[in-house]
Amino acid sequence: MKLADLCPLPLPDEPRLPEEVLLGPGARAGLGAQVDARLGERPFRFGDPDTWRAADLGRPDWLLPRHPHADEQTAEQVARKAEGASGLVAVGSGTINDLAKCAAELLGIDFVVVGTAASMNGYASAIAAIVAGGLKTTRAARPARAIVLDTELLAAAPAALTRAGLGDLISKPVSDTDWWLADRLEGTGYSTLPGDIVERAYRRATAAAGGLMAGSPEAYMALGEALVLSGVAMVVAGSSAPASGGEHLLSHLWDMEALAEGREVRLHGAQVGVTTCISAAIYQRLIRIRQADLVPCKPWIEEERRLYAEHGALAPTLIEQARRKHARTEARLAKLSDGWKELRDEMGERRLPTPAELRAPLLACGAPASLRDLGSSRADGARVLRLARDIRDRLTVL
Repeated sequence: MKLADLCPLPLPDEPRLPEEVLLGPGARAGLGAQVDARLGERPFRFGDPDTWRAADLGRPDWLLPRHPHADEQTAEQVARKAEGASGLVAVGSGTINDLAKCAAELLGIDFVVVGTAASMNGYASAIAAIVAGGLKTTRAARPARAIVLDTELLAAAPAALTRAGLGDLISKPVSDTDWWLADRLEGTGYSTLPGDIVERAYRRATAAAGGLMAGSPEAYMALGEALVLSGVAMVVAGSSAPASGGEHLLSHLWDMEALAEGREVRLHGAQVGVTTCISAAIYQRLIRIRQADLVPCKPWIEEERRLYAEHGALAPTLIEQARRKHARTEARLAKLSDGWKELRDEMGERRLPTPAELRAPLLACGAPASLRDLGSSRADGARVLRLARDIRDRLTVL
């Protein structure tokens, strides 16, 4: 189907949006026609051993090792392997999709993605989450021209991946409020259209969450649609902000620390589901604060010292992001001081879901809904809550 058939609202004329979305049982059967129409005569087909085996698409041109990471070096490796190709066919989910976006950008060619799990909301976005120099970053990249999501394939994916997709999706109301807050305090720009694009699908997917583990075709259709439209919302916004706020910074910091220490990285969406509940709890507390008692801005030299003391080896990778954000602190504090009551009232009027309401769909499908479920402690949660704001020059509830 055309993207316009999936989206409930008229979309702006945006060349980075996918042209076609094949979503439903047996959608893989339409892959050949999409490749022929969009990728030319020399498509390069790749994935990893697990994703390729799951999709059952014949012989690949090249496979990454199992459990690849989305980092600059791997994206460049994909581009080298695909040199001379007329397009890419990426078979996988989050990591493979991000690598394909970056490799396609490097090569100046288009790609089609075959999603093997409903595990994240980036299939349609023009942004890739990539580790560069130890820092988890989001960068502009070439989006897929067509997305193939076969719900039979999605339902056969490991349950943990599906649960992670729901976790990534439920961040929408909190991240959208972070985007609104940044505009109120720093004039970054905000639009209701991206949130409206995904709202109906979001409600349908969260309501159907209990059917995911039973393999309900309707539940997978609802989740697949919501994840695609969440990516569309980011393209329309020209930013990841509608779907990536403070809750994502918490997850990214855990990822960066795990990679730096050689530990296994947990599923991104599993972390985001939990951190979304934490962000919602912070908003609840903020709305109850009647008088803003603000901590004065410290000189940059003191902040820089703190960053090195608290982030250790990661500090050099995030210093510039933190420096840019720090430069605006005094102006931000002045706005908070002068307009706290009005801002607090507006927060309340947004009627954010409570942590309990956000946990309900997670619990319905067995997804992690607490720090304990992630295998993390309250002390570690408090630590990342204090530090995650440092890693990106983006204002959030943190």
